[in-house]
Amino acid sequence: MDLVDAMEPVEEHPALRAGGWSPGRDVPDQAMTALLEVLSMVSPASGPHPARWELFPAAERALRELHGLRIPPAGAGRDCAATGATVDPALARHAHQVFGELAEALGVRLLPFGRTDGDSLLAVDEAGRLFAVDHGGWWLLGDSPGAGLEALAHGQAPHRLESRRWRWRIPRDGDGPVAEALRAAMTAVYVLHRHGVRSARTLGVRVTALRGFGAVTFDERFDLHPASLEENAGLLAREVSGSLGKAGAALRGAELAVSVLPPPGTAMPLASVDCRIRVDGSADAAPLALDLAAGPGASVGTAGAAVSAAARAFGAWADA
Repeated sequence: MDLVDAMEPVEEHPALRAGGWSPGRDVPDQAMTALLEVLSMVSPASGPHPARWELFPAAERALRELHGLRIPPAGAGRDCAATGATVDPALARHAHQVFGELAEALGVRLLPFGRTDGDSLLAVDEAGRLFAVDHGGWWLLGDSPGAGLEALAHGQAPHRLESRRWRWRIPRDGDGPVAEALRAAMTAVYVLHRHGVRSARTLGVRVTALRGFGAVTFDERFDLHPASLEENAGLLAREVSGSLGKAGAALRGAELAVSVLPPPGTAMPLASVDCRIRVDGSADAAPLALDLAAGPGASVGTAGAAVSAAARAFGAWADA
């Protein structure tokens, strides 16, 4: 589907029309000339593995449709100051590092798209979404280049890509810190898998002293068993307790953290989960907390929706 086909009717895009756009616009020669200039750029600070831009279909379609447009601001702005933009990938062709960091956080490829009048750099990703990078951070402007440019021109508030963190207090059942933390971790494994955040095959168990310099006294990984979640919790509790005893790792005056680890080869997990118990005094009285952290790439789109759904599930579980 071409970009034009995905857009709303032409009357819904006054800023694009003001910049010279019309349905069916296609400037392949201009777009390919600009793309060749961009694709020839190599990051000078990339060492033995220089960074190069890569062309993908969504970027080519968008640039053939919109390259060369100078989109003017349309009024004062609805939510924030309206700004214009120029669609020309050459204006952002040197931003290998800037866009490389954003691409890694999103888990997709990016290609330069242009620059706003406020000097924000624009990029389009493999899904056709338009992003901006400036001194204030990373921003999703729209789910299509046309929608993003209209949002800029009309001053519609962009969606900021940022890390998110949650913490819930989990009721304890008196089985002891190891068993309770592992049972919470196994619940987290289920929630993350059910909501499509990620699967897990391994738990990380760490004990950190709460006094002095916070030395790590125990740090090991334990593979999940081909059994139910409840059975896994029991089996792992025995394994972890045995390993703690052999290592001489005392829990009193320490923090016990059980982490849900991503499978091997996962480049950028959407979220991380830790179940923590700070045992400083009575092990029975120490609070149990479940921490969920999600990076900027999991703040938008389907990834953001999956992590938010998991967070709601954790919240409901903690309240229950």
